Amino acid sequence: MADVVFLGTGGPFSSGRRGTLGLLIESAGFRMLVETGPVIMEQLTRANLGAVDIEYLFVSHPHGDHTLGFPMLALNRSFDDSPTLHVYAGSNTIATLKMLWSLVYTGYGRHRLKCEWHNMSESGSDEVELSHGVTLRTILVSHPPGTPTLAARWNFAAGPAVTFATDTLPCVATIELAQGSELLIHEASFSAELQPDVNPEDYFHSTARQAGEIARQAGCSRLALVHLGPEIGEHPDVLVAEARAGTDLQVIVPEDGQRIGL
Repeated sequence: MADVVFLGTGGPFSSGRRGTLGLLIESAGFRMLVETGPVIMEQLTRANLGAVDIEYLFVSHPHGDHTLGFPMLALNRSFDDSPTLHVYAGSNTIATLKMLWSLVYTGYGRHRLKCEWHNMSESGSDEVELSHGVTLRTILVSHPPGTPTLAARWNFAAGPAVTFATDTLPCVATIELAQGSELLIHEASFSAELQPDVNPEDYFHSTARQAGEIARQAGCSRLALVHLGPEIGEHPDVLVAEARAGTDLQVIVPEDGQRIGL
């Protein structure tokens, strides 16, 4: 069994009830934080967790709504008895996280940054065995120029698989990574129904309709829509219908703080 906790479900322009995107991937004896947006410490507090409760971290790309909370997370783990944080990301993202720490806490030094860095490939796919029978697989997806972005998949020895893709256009790489996943967590920054005049390709993002098509092509059992823009995040019913497109695909638009079991 595994659980996904949606710490935040919004995008960079989040407002109202949706904070910046953040997830927890959990199973027995295992917990991995996904993304460290600006309010990550507040999101963890709402989940009754502290920085030292996080042993593993995945960050998809260097944009601020995914990285700006990292210095605060690291600061709260900088004490002598804090365990090491294992960070999995591409080299550009790792460089950004290190730079943010150096800029924000000048004088603390890298020795206070209690991280072990795991560089995931930014040129294709990669795979690493985590503890407790969990495997992390990543792949480079369609992304803005100069911003390598990784999608991720967690395979659990007990059976289920979870795939996560954000800040990307619909692409073959996501379909390949997500094949047969119990749950696909895919961004829907835009809505074809609510924003018919917006071309998501101009922003390297996706609509709810496109996310639904990705889930169907990958044979996923369920789809969760995240990274929602402020104009569409208040209309979950519209987004569910758009992603389903008249099929029997199970689609959810999770609320911040919601937990889903697999």
